[in-house]
Amino acid sequence: MTRHPGPRLRAVTYRDAMDPSAVWRDKNHRWRIEAYRAPDLRFAIFATNGPTESAPLWLFGMSALARWLMTHAISLDDLETD
Repeated sequence: MTRHPGPRLRAVTYRDAMDPSAVWRDKNHRWRIEAYRAPDLRFAIFATNGPTESAPLWLFGMSALARWLMTHAISLDDLETD
């Protein structure tokens, strides 16, 4: 009796993992926030100043993002999609 393999699951590639699923900017365009789902929820925060931007600050989880937003006095109403 031959055994038939089940359906093949789609593997997550590095490219899929490093494409942001959402991007926001604050209303003053000083910060850019990118959300990633790879393999957990993480956020990359970039300080922007005209054509230049900083290296990313990586935050892991919603609670870390909430704390960062509070320390920088940024409300959810201040964020706009990019």
